[in-house]
Amino acid sequence: MAGEQWLVGRRFGDWEVTAFLADGGMARVWRVQHRGDGRDAALKVSRSRDPELLARAAREARIQAQLVHPNVLTALGEVEVDGSPGILLELVPGGLTLDRLLASGPPSGEVLERLLHGLLDGVAAAHAAGFIHRDIKPANVLLSESEAGLVPRLADFGLARPEFEPPEARMTRMGVILGSAAYMAPEQARDAGSVDARADVWSLGALIYELVSGRAPFEADTLEALLDDVSHARYRPLDAVAPDLEPRWAVAVEGCLQVDPARRIPDVATLRAVLRREVRWASGGSGSTSKPGAAAPRSLPPSRPAAETFAPLPAPTRRNPVVVAMAIMLVGALVVAVLQRILHVA
Repeated sequence: MAGEQWLVGRRFGDWEVTAFLADGGMARVWRVQHRGDGRDAALKVSRSRDPELLARAAREARIQAQLVHPNVLTALGEVEVDGSPGILLELVPGGLTLDRLLASGPPSGEVLERLLHGLLDGVAAAHAAGFIHRDIKPANVLLSESEAGLVPRLADFGLARPEFEPPEARMTRMGVILGSAAYMAPEQARDAGSVDARADVWSLGALIYELVSGRAPFEADTLEALLDDVSHARYRPLDAVAPDLEPRWAVAVEGCLQVDPARRIPDVATLRAVLRREVRWASGGSGSTSKPGAAAPRSLPPSRPAAETFAPLPAPTRRNPVVVAMAIMLVGALVVAVLQRILHVA
């Protein structure tokens, strides 16, 4: 820890570094204090000198500065720290994250609903502003206290990018895996630069699974095995892990964890409606490959007319060209026979 104190006492504008807080894979975090009003904040500084990662850190600061929402961690400004971009962030007292909360067991009742719908609000705000998070997981959800209880705050936009970003502006190289494998959509593992907001919906499905069951849907001993499970959506159905849950949870998870994005729940608004039983959802096929001994998932009892079921249309049937040709010949022969009979009669 002593080696991480080198910034303590340094000043950046109106902010003075007072203590070292944490060391992450991509960045280090220090506590800073405003010299005017005395409020505390966090200073996040990239730990890499790689030009691409520095550019990504600078983009993170720009993106997070545009997101002002109660369920998104607030960015307070940007500074430069010895040539590296730094982000001044709201400091959440206690540093409680969703993964630490889950270590003591899954929440239930009002706490579960408040945490889940607060998180959905934060992700929806990012999507509405035109950004994909690409790294939604329990460790990136901070929990702050309020009179109503814990408030989820979506954090760490280090992998976020504009959804409609031209290919030439993308920072992600083909063949480079970005994100957390246990929560990453299959298409993100293949090409993180080309995903859309539905990749975040997959991550939400994995997070919901863990939030209500206490365990992640994808667990393996090696990264290779984990990515293989994710690429085939091979997980134990939620019903088998937590059989006492309401069916809506299994339906929502299955709708999110569809390998084909076209069959996946398309957005946060629809996911929320499914969870609230305001719409029915059919994914056009099971999203999971059940592991041995797993029970088949239950379906959601109808709560609205079938016309409100959201489901992709089946792919058009391809006709066999040989069968088509034979049918045409048969029709032609019948026409000729009829004409010959008419001429003979005449």
